[in-house]
Amino acid sequence: MAVMKESFGTARNGRAVDKYILRCGSLEAEIITYGAALRALRVPDRSGELVDVALGFDTIEGYEEDCNYLGAVLGRYANRIDYARCIIDGQTVPLEANEGIKQLHGGRDGFSRKIFNARQSGDNAVTFSLLSPDGEGGFPGNLEVLVTYALTERGLSLHYEAASDKPTYCNLSNHTYFNLNGGGNAMGHRLWLAASRYTPVGPDSIPIAMSRPVAGSPFDFTAEKTIARDIDASDQQLRNTGGYDHNFILDPAQGLRRAARLSGDRSGIVLEVWTNKPGVQVYTANGLNASRGKGGASYHPRQAVCLETQFFPNSPNHPEWGDILLRPGGRYDYTTEFRFVHF
Repeated sequence: MAVMKESFGTARNGRAVDKYILRCGSLEAEIITYGAALRALRVPDRSGELVDVALGFDTIEGYEEDCNYLGAVLGRYANRIDYARCIIDGQTVPLEANEGIKQLHGGRDGFSRKIFNARQSGDNAVTFSLLSPDGEGGFPGNLEVLVTYALTERGLSLHYEAASDKPTYCNLSNHTYFNLNGGGNAMGHRLWLAASRYTPVGPDSIPIAMSRPVAGSPFDFTAEKTIARDIDASDQQLRNTGGYDHNFILDPAQGLRRAARLSGDRSGIVLEVWTNKPGVQVYTANGLNASRGKGGASYHPRQAVCLETQFFPNSPNHPEWGDILLRPGGRYDYTTEFRFVHF
């Protein structure tokens, strides 16, 4: 087990950006303080060769120019909120819009654009901290955030914690783009989801209902299948988003449980996602377009899969979907684990 710290350059605002390298057994992870982003995750394939399964950039400039949220922690509220507003105790609170009339991933200056403080918090762990001031993105309350990355021989865990001095919404997630082959098209990956329901959306990617059964539709991943099998099916939901970009409602509803299983078709690497969040956004990188990726790579649509654990999109406008308000004295406390199955 080991933690190392290196410089990752200087951001445009003059602040230094650091990179932390975690090693445990045959696994290695790199996280930078800009966006608390997972820059690399190296895992042995079926032949024992290390494969970097996470898309990222070699320089801080790549992250500052990126609009795809590669590897970043999302906040204050991951996913979309319609009309850039939320309801708190019956009152409508305006938010900052950054996708038409919607807010996406916390607004223009969301957590993916922040430089976190960081400290080693264990033999194989680093904790990233951030204070989001009252009114940032339109959200009330001073929000104190901790995100702890810990690497074990089983995989990488992310522990999210937050507290606020006013009632507010908080929905932290991670936007790593996974390609378990290390490159190329990822639609040959096989996917299983612990989800009998998903959240349908309109052409604007805003939910039109909280849930719809997956049975009999291209959204049924309750039996493992390749992502490619149904992604181009004649289905209005897939046409709305150009592929999969939907929230899947997890069964059972609570507890730390296995949410997803993703298998690399060429590498043999198998990733399991465990979480105590109620949903997971499956995004097949339909709009991915990034140059200057690691090693000079260019990233293109469907070259990766994102599995973003979360509260449901637009929940701040639907209190009837469940009480997710973070109140003073309360604690936001959620975990997501990326576990790798070795053969």
